[in-house]
Amino acid sequence: MTSRSARWGRQFERFAPALAAVIALSCILSSTDLDAPPRYDGAGYAVLATSILEGNGYRAIDQPDAPQHAHFPPGYPAALAASWTWFGRSDRVAHVLSAACTTIAVWFLAHWFARVESPRVAAPLALALAFNWSWARVGGSIQSEPLFLLLTALAVNAADRLARTDRRNRLGTLGLGVLLAACVLTRHVGACLVLAVVVDLAWRERRAAAIAVGATATLLISPWIAWQLRVGRGSQAGLLTAVDLPSLVASQALFYARRIPDHLAGPFVEVATVFGRSPGLAASATAGAIGATALVLYGLVKAALNPRRRLAGLIPLATLALLLAWPFTEAGRFLVPLVPFLLVGAVEGLSRVGPMGRARAAWLLLAAAVPYTAYSALPSRVQARERTHADFDDACRWLAARGKRPDALVLTRHPGEVFWQTRLRALVPPDDPAAIARLTEEGRQTFLMVDDDRFANAPASPIGRYVEAAGGRVRTVYDRGVIIYEVTSSAPRR
Repeated sequence: MTSRSARWGRQFERFAPALAAVIALSCILSSTDLDAPPRYDGAGYAVLATSILEGNGYRAIDQPDAPQHAHFPPGYPAALAASWTWFGRSDRVAHVLSAACTTIAVWFLAHWFARVESPRVAAPLALALAFNWSWARVGGSIQSEPLFLLLTALAVNAADRLARTDRRNRLGTLGLGVLLAACVLTRHVGACLVLAVVVDLAWRERRAAAIAVGATATLLISPWIAWQLRVGRGSQAGLLTAVDLPSLVASQALFYARRIPDHLAGPFVEVATVFGRSPGLAASATAGAIGATALVLYGLVKAALNPRRRLAGLIPLATLALLLAWPFTEAGRFLVPLVPFLLVGAVEGLSRVGPMGRARAAWLLLAAAVPYTAYSALPSRVQARERTHADFDDACRWLAARGKRPDALVLTRHPGEVFWQTRLRALVPPDDPAAIARLTEEGRQTFLMVDDDRFANAPASPIGRYVEAAGGRVRTVYDRGVIIYEVTSSAPRR
């Protein structure tokens, strides 16, 4: 190693992880409204955490019959409940917990980059991760991702240490199995992380360690599997219904080909293809994204063949294989945990197809990460994102003041959010208007909420079809961006 490389190494070891963590925390706090309530799935996690805190067990207490819950794994709700026990129940505590998890994850991944790359590559990669816009945006959110990012960072570091030692390390093997189980119990996609680690250990002819790690993780996950079987409904496995698999894989492949470059630089392809009005621009953006994604995938395959960077290739390749067959995309949210590994794949790909070296490729990725993150962290942009929920929040305040009966029910796209802000029980409206009619005929005070404008290209709510068929039994009681109907027995329809 030259003296210059040695200086790079010393500087990275001393400053890069801490610098990356400070930058990440700054980006997260600049992009987060610490007083915002939980949104979308985050409200569901908060409801489950509240159920745990109140001694109700693992139940969806936002629903009328508070059924046992089998959809979201319990890791994040349990962590959220613990943080509220220690620091008090508030939205701000939940946001701070997420920001802390993401910041620590960046710090650990900076050290991991230093082990799988040279110091001259690892330093800009750590900073590119710290500046990543998707990590900044999700990093302070009330969602399971921040905890999953931290557990993933701990797991890949533990896996790397175990793989690089020749001697038996029972404690290290057990600890890695526990970490991997915690990943799965936080997000089910962590199963791909377990698979990648086991394959890596077996590839290194560490078969005993591979079996021990896989067995430990499986044993710790098994109570959750048993719980899902006992509940018998609502699990994520139940979403894998009969589908046209070739058509699904083709559509998912196009979606993720467009989103992978976006997660490294900014949502430019998404803007051009989803929100843009120019077919030519959309086609050009798609072609460019496919080329960039092919380069990253090529790099991931090359990384998987290199023992030093094998996990960086295996983890995203295994995860993407699952995502191609998974019938939901969550607007690209599933790619957020893969960003550190996609960065390694991008460096590998860029350095192999042209004259650019690995260090220059890493600095290019850093340069690409900064502009959109800086733009999206502007106070005006953060406020604008929260304003997209203003009509919904106003409607919830209206409902909280008027839903007087204890058995009142709200049919809405996101029942957890309504319950969190109103404490009114809520359900997702069935697709069949006749099923909605049956729910409204049970003698309770019933409201129907339509908030389609919060979602890009959202399908029309089935509530509209029910209202058309219900005649005088339904009246509009609120119409200020969000529409609320109340079901009555004799009210005239307006």
